Order: sequence, then C-alpha cells, then structure tokens
Amino acid sequence: MSQTKFVVAGALALLGAIVFSGRLSDPVPPATDEASAAAGGTLRIGVDSAEPAYYKIDGVTKGFDYQMARSVAEGMGAEPEFVEMEFNELFPALEAGKIDMIGAQVTKTDEAERTYDFSAPYFVTYVSFLAPQNSTIKSRDDIDGKNIAVVEGTIHERYLDEQYEDVNVIKAKDEDSAVKAIESGEADAFFYDAPYTAPIINRAPIALKEAIVYPADDAPIGFVMQKGDERKEQIDGILEQMILDGQWLKIKKEYFKEYPLSEVFKDKGA
Repeated sequence: MSQTKFVVAGALALLGAIVFSGRLSDPVPPATDEASAAAGGTLRIGVDSAEPAYYKIDGVTKGFDYQMARSVAEGMGAEPEFVEMEFNELFPALEAGKIDMIGAQVTKTDEAERTYDFSAPYFVTYVSFLAPQNSTIKSRDDIDGKNIAVVEGTIHERYLDEQYEDVNVIKAKDEDSAVKAIESGEADAFFYDAPYTAPIINRAPIALKEAIVYPADDAPIGFVMQKGDERKEQIDGILEQMILDGQWLKIKKEYFKEYPLSEVFKDKGA
C-alpha cells in the first residue's frame, strides 16, 4: 500500500487516495440495463487489490470487503462480479456505469456524500500509532506532547489536530519517510490506518509495534453508489440483517479479531 486509505477520502482527502496496481475489466454494460443487480442479475463491485480488504492467495479470493460485498449481492439475489482496478479509477468507473458500487474501504465524508450515495456502515475507519518496540506510548493519553509523523496531504494530519491538543505533527512524504523520522528520533510515532500497517512493520529498518489501535467512530465506511441508486435501501436492509444475525461479526473476527468493537456496531446489537 503506497499511501493511506483513511479518506477525506477514506484517507484519505476523498479522492486523494491511494493507487494500487490493478486493472480495469473489459467494458461492461451500464449499471441500469437488464443485467444489473436490480433485475436480479449481476452486481458489479469495483475493488482494488489491498489486503485485508480484497486479495488473493493461491488463486483464492479473500478479504473483509470481498466477503461483505459478496454477502450483500447474494442477499439481493444477484451474482457478484468483482472488477479490479486502481483506487483512483473506481469513482470514474462508477460515474460511467462500468460498476454498480465500490467496495474498497471508502470512508463517508460530507464532501463525498454530496456527490455519491453511501450505504449504511459496514465498518469504521481504524487508526493506529506505530512506535518503536521499546516505546513508552501505550495509550492515547501518552500521545500528548509527542512528535507524531503523518503522511503529508492525508486526513491524519487534520484528525490529529482535531483530536489531540498537544501534538507536534511531523509531515512525511510517504510511509517509509515517516518510519525514517522515527528511526532518526525526529518522531516518536507514526499515525496511520490500522488495517494497512503490517507491510510497513515488516519492511521497517527498525523494530516497530502497533502501540495503539482504536476505531474512529465518526468515520464510517460504506459501499459507494451513484446518487439516487434505488438499490441503496435494499443494501442497507441486508447490512442491518447481517449485523443483527451475527454474520457481520463473524466476518469482522476473521480479519480484524484484535480490533476493539466500534460503538457504531454495538449500538446496532453486534
């Protein structure tokens, strides 16, 4: 993962997102034709390849967003078709009718909601602080007074400013630069999207740990559709039922077992 997905744009300043290697599928008919999910046919879901949301192991497709989107399609009586492409191609593809919805960990923002419809939340954004193994940072209270690295241009910088009163923000051009700031002693920790920290920890030149992980309950993640898509109500109902009957929690535990449960889903009975 080369950038972050916490948008203000799932990182995210919304469409200032991440680019993954991927491909556009062959041209497909508009989402409004007889083959669409509305007719009980195919639900085309735009995805990007990013573990743990959507990925393949030995030819087998896995991922939290993959399983959630597949369950939604099946609940609609539709056949799911996953269309892989780079993240920055997803929204143009949706607008062109090449896909019916986006399932790629997109965080709902006021800005994005003016242009697109979002389903009810199927997850929330989880954020984390990466710190050296011997760091004294263990809780959110420990962040005050610390130097915290962020990738410049992402929502993390703004979020730190809003949520923490006494933090010195260290701007880095990318994830590896943020880690170098920790290595040099310029930064005490790196603020990032929790689901995507594993590759950073694995390639870091110093031993890092995910010192803090918590849900940003005010940053819900939903499936994205064209404005006015009549299937939104049906999708919302399926998601609600998945939460109530325990299916959502089962999928969440498979991919995010260690993450504390968000109040967003506690309130819904999960």
